[in-house]
Amino acid sequence: MKPSYDALKKEGLISDYKVWTNVTTDGPHDWDIAVGLLVSNWAAIDQLDAHAATILAKHYGSREAMIEAGKKRNEIREVVASKLAREVMPK
Repeated sequence: MKPSYDALKKEGLISDYKVWTNVTTDGPHDWDIAVGLLVSNWAAIDQLDAHAATILAKHYGSREAMIEAGKKRNEIREVVASKLAREVMPK
């Protein structure tokens, strides 16, 4: 994960990324790890998938290897939510 996000950051597709752990889960179906990607603007989100696929395929060696790695990750995890949030800096 880290090398992939570092590559996306180096290419300017994301501004930063962060990972959080939830130490106070509310039950067995609550999330325990969250990953956040920071993009420079809303339009960057629209371009992320298309451009990231090319960069990540280089990391994995081929698109087929990238797809296979994604399948393996999906076998060991369950995505419980996907949210779009906006950072607000109060004055």
